[in-house]
Amino acid sequence: QVIIVTHNANLVVNTDADQVIIATATPSIDGTLPHIKYQSGSLENPNIRTTVCGILEGGERAFLERERRYRLQWKHILGEAG
Repeated sequence: QVIIVTHNANLVVNTDADQVIIATATPSIDGTLPHIKYQSGSLENPNIRTTVCGILEGGERAFLERERRYRLQWKHILGEAG
């Protein structure tokens, strides 16, 4: 098991991470600690994938290029029509 902490979404996608934990923080007010929110799941999770694409250099287009390279078909994986 390898745990990597990174700001680089490309690393998450290129290594085909099984579990992604996304941390977001709100700015602190008057020297208080920021509120930190965590979201976790796999890249097959639409919410995780959307967030990763928002962070990923190249955005959704870069993710779709990797998807094509891995020959993934998300619609079949997720059971969506089309």
